[in-house]
Amino acid sequence: MNPIYFKKYGIIQRFVDESDAEFILQLRKDAKLSRFLSKTDPDFKNQIEWIKCYKEREKKKLEYYFITVNEDGERFGVVRLYNIKENFFTAGSWLFKQNAPIHYSILSDIMNREFGFSVIGSDYCHFDVRKSNKPVIKYHNRFNPELIDEDDLNYYFRLSKENFEINKLKQLKLFGY
Repeated sequence: MNPIYFKKYGIIQRFVDESDAEFILQLRKDAKLSRFLSKTDPDFKNQIEWIKCYKEREKKKLEYYFITVNEDGERFGVVRLYNIKENFFTAGSWLFKQNAPIHYSILSDIMNREFGFSVIGSDYCHFDVRKSNKPVIKYHNRFNPELIDEDDLNYYFRLSKENFEINKLKQLKLFGY
């Protein structure tokens, strides 16, 4: 059984394990959900192997992959921290079931960044968003990130810990926290 890392804001984030492979594949194979993500190998055995390799990276504190669940253990989505460097981390792989309460995905993103800033101790969060993913760009802009680059497909952002902390409170108030 995975340890519970965060139990906050009415949701739980725990580390991914091999038992989550089918759930992750369901999310990533859903054409509507994954249209803004890089492609995933749909083979179940390959997903298990990817998770095994990820668990080794987790042990080395190089990457963290979380499943967001409710109090009953129902899985709703995933989020990941990777590319962890001296003063920044990258947040991504943010993907939730179509019927997940909207606040679960937002609170999960906030919890993920809290982990990066507080537990890892980074000063910055890097992330990229597909240019065509307008709702997610609008959401991220609520935190006042810095646009550091772009290409034909993506915008690349950097969010300071300071901007995150200031704007996190505004987002949490929307959900009664």
